[in-house]
Amino acid sequence: MTTKDRLLKERTRRRFLFTGLHLLLYFSFSLNWTSWGSFLAERLGATYLSGAIVMFVVLVVLFIVLESVFLWLSQREERS
Repeated sequence: MTTKDRLLKERTRRRFLFTGLHLLLYFSFSLNWTSWGSFLAERLGATYLSGAIVMFVVLVVLFIVLESVFLWLSQREERS
């Protein structure tokens, strides 16, 4: 197996891992419509924010961070 083939397999494996994590986190937002996630509909303290809004913002930021980590790992791998 050549170095390029090994590199491609590693990159593909990492992409599947990151995609699986993205999907898991993405579908966790469906908790908002189940009885298990009923606590997300409540307001947070005296604010007008609900748990669902906070969860949405956290997920978006987490998706951006995960994609940045994936790109950073890919660039680091290309340099070495």
